Amino acid sequence: MTRDILHLLVPDFAVALARAVDPSLQHRPLAVAAGQGQGSLLRCVSVEARRDGVVPGMNVHLARKCCPALQLLTPRPELTSKAVKILRELACHCSPLWEPNGEGRLFLDLTGSRRLLGSPLDVAARLERQIADHLQLPAICGVAGNKLVARMAAGYLDRPGICDVLRGSERNFIAPLTVSTLPGIGSLRAERLLQDLNLRRVEQVANLSVAQLEPICGPFSALLQQRSRGIDPDPVRLPQRTATVIEEALLERASNDETEIRAALGRLAEGCGLRLRSLRRGTKHLRLTLGYADGCSIEKRLTLTTPCHLDLDLMNAADDLLQRAW
Repeated sequence: MTRDILHLLVPDFAVALARAVDPSLQHRPLAVAAGQGQGSLLRCVSVEARRDGVVPGMNVHLARKCCPALQLLTPRPELTSKAVKILRELACHCSPLWEPNGEGRLFLDLTGSRRLLGSPLDVAARLERQIADHLQLPAICGVAGNKLVARMAAGYLDRPGICDVLRGSERNFIAPLTVSTLPGIGSLRAERLLQDLNLRRVEQVANLSVAQLEPICGPFSALLQQRSRGIDPDPVRLPQRTATVIEEALLERASNDETEIRAALGRLAEGCGLRLRSLRRGTKHLRLTLGYADGCSIEKRLTLTTPCHLDLDLMNAADDLLQRAW
């Protein structure tokens, strides 16, 4: 049976959310960064900022040189969490088989649902309208016979809309695109393919054998050849339920003050304890992740001898992890 896969994309998700909350931010060069420090790294960048050469991963100092008018926004995890939840609820109404693919991205498998839901193009149009109505967010939909080409079809558009690729013509659709548009290729591999083999378009990669690609791409060669030919048998997978309790906090300002950080950590431990007790569960495994203003992060893990769910025990364990992280 021919598959119908839809890839939903909300471009520049964090920036789009900020603009939905504050419409005055429209048409301004914006970037989301973990902190205001010069070394902080940009997580998400608006189209207007990209036109001036600003890209995600760039530090604030360099970004301001490229775009003096750049306005920095702080992450809003609570808002993001709510928007992601609504997106997933809307996706569930279209298909019981859906898979998250990062913030503002979802795969939906619409195979065999034409008689019930209509054509994939109709489903995509309906979903796009619902997202605009519920969240005031722009959405792009790519529809194709597999996940790879559906994602590339969504990325092909530079404005809200739907790109529906004729089933069976996936290879022809991606053939004229640049090599860098292939998922997983990365800027380094794309540069080496261009410099060493003068490969600019996907169709040029598709015409090579695995043996010819191996000197440049190593063990990635076989997968790269498949992708360049529009082949992707990977199914849409439902998100796995994990027995994990997660609490997170964002400080109002970047700080290394031990008292402030330990107070925030105590609140997180209380939140975890409350949720564990409501689930009538305990935990033996703890993980602490610290994110710094420059975009770096550090993670520490701890395994307890016996499961715990009391706030004090969790606070002591969390404090131990913090000392290890420092």
